[in-house]
Amino acid sequence: MRAIAPARGFGWRAAALLLAAALTIGGGALAQESDGGGRGPATASRGFGGHGPAAYAIPGSCGAAGLLLAPPAMFGDPAEAVKDESETTQAYIRSCGCVTQACVADALEQYAEALAAIAPRLPLHLQNSAGVVATAASRLRVARTKAEAMRAIGDAIAAIHKDIELVQAEDPDDPRLTRGGVFVADTLNVASLALEKGGGL
Repeated sequence: MRAIAPARGFGWRAAALLLAAALTIGGGALAQESDGGGRGPATASRGFGGHGPAAYAIPGSCGAAGLLLAPPAMFGDPAEAVKDESETTQAYIRSCGCVTQACVADALEQYAEALAAIAPRLPLHLQNSAGVVATAASRLRVARTKAEAMRAIGDAIAAIHKDIELVQAEDPDDPRLTRGGVFVADTLNVASLALEKGGGL
C-alpha cells in the first residue's frame, strides 16, 4: 500500500506549532514552580548582593521574599541612584506592613547592600553611609527592648546628619553634594516611624 505524502508545507508548519506548544507548556510550568517549600510559585531570584531584579516579583512590591531592590545604576549621578533605592525601601516599609523588628532590620540590610554599591561615588564623608545603615540593622536585630531598637536607628540618623554637615562645611555652595545623605536619613526616619507607630518589637 502506497504511503500518502504529506501536503506541501505541512512539515515546517507542524514543527512550528509543536515548538510553540512546547514553549507555552514549559513557560507555564516554570511560572508555577514551587519555591522549594511547597508554598506556591517562586517569588524571585536575587542578583547582586542578595537583591536584584525579581524573576516573578516587582522590586519594592510586597511579598514573601521581603524587600527586593534592583541593582543600583552604576553610572550617572550617584545621588539619583541613592534616591531610587531609598524611595523603594521607604515605599516597602510604609506600604507592606513592615513594622516589626525583624522586618525593618531585613529591609535596612538590603538597603545597606544597595548603598554599598553606590557609596564609592558619593562625597568622601558620605561614603560610609552603607556601613552606618548596616550597623543600625545589626543593632536593631538584636535589640531586646523597643527603646534599644529606636536608639539603634536614632544613632544612625545622627551619624548621617553629622556626615552631611561635614560635606556642607567643605563645600557650602553646592547642596547637590548632600542629596545622597538626605535620602539615607529620610529612609532611616521612615524605619524609625514604622517601629514607633507599629509597636516595634
